[in-house]
Amino acid sequence: MKNEHDLEYYLAQIKEWEYCYCRNCREIRFSVDLEATECGIRCSTCKSYDLEAPGLVNCPHHKDSAVKCPRAGKGIRKLKYGYECLDHCSFR
Repeated sequence: MKNEHDLEYYLAQIKEWEYCYCRNCREIRFSVDLEATECGIRCSTCKSYDLEAPGLVNCPHHKDSAVKCPRAGKGIRKLKYGYECLDHCSFR
């Protein structure tokens, strides 16, 4: 299977992301912890390509503003009275 993106594309993607979440390590990885290869972006620690891209979300800890969340809001759960983030990622 031929990948349609080149190495420069993945390097630019890493710079744009700044950080992401590695599902294999179960940790937030910063751009220095990521590698661009011909196959995509991978974690330099575990060599996994199973990464979650960050996304803008309304974080319950930031109330009035959207923030770039490393997990794109996947840890946010609706409670009876409001929302809570279960990730406790310290990006507050």
